[in-house]
Amino acid sequence: MIYSGTAGGSFFTDKGGASNTLCLPHNPEFLPDHFPVKYSPGEIGFLYGGEYQFSLKNVVIQDDVPCSVCRVNMATSAIMFPAKLSCPSGWKKQYSGLLTSERHDHTRSEYLCIDEDPDFIERSRANENGRLFHPTLTVCGTLPCPPYRNASYVPCVVCSV
Repeated sequence: MIYSGTAGGSFFTDKGGASNTLCLPHNPEFLPDHFPVKYSPGEIGFLYGGEYQFSLKNVVIQDDVPCSVCRVNMATSAIMFPAKLSCPSGWKKQYSGLLTSERHDHTRSEYLCIDEDPDFIERSRANENGRLFHPTLTVCGTLPCPPYRNASYVPCVVCSV
């Protein structure tokens, strides 16, 4: 592990901002107050913390989402495989769990694989929103069923080689 932190991103209903999720370190550094950036009012993006929108084992709705940035020694690739719980032959499993995304009627985020026994940040269970993590379900039609099943939670695995 390089560092641990808290997940962050754009507010769930913002049309702009960014769509990727960041792992914000617990020990941030700041630009000096006199940093020479200039902008017009409203011409900015915002960064919020992340909240789970489901309960799973020790996690409950509104728990803040922790994260970590890791480097795998002796590996050249690390990939998240959706709809899988096992790695391809020759790959090493880092963890498996549940595929998350933003809610279907909110602004898009990204698919992220949350560990099957997720952690949470001991702090607040207040509903403050921000970057939200929802479970992802399959929808048959353009997604072929079989082999998929309609309205099934999607597993995921992170593997390295």
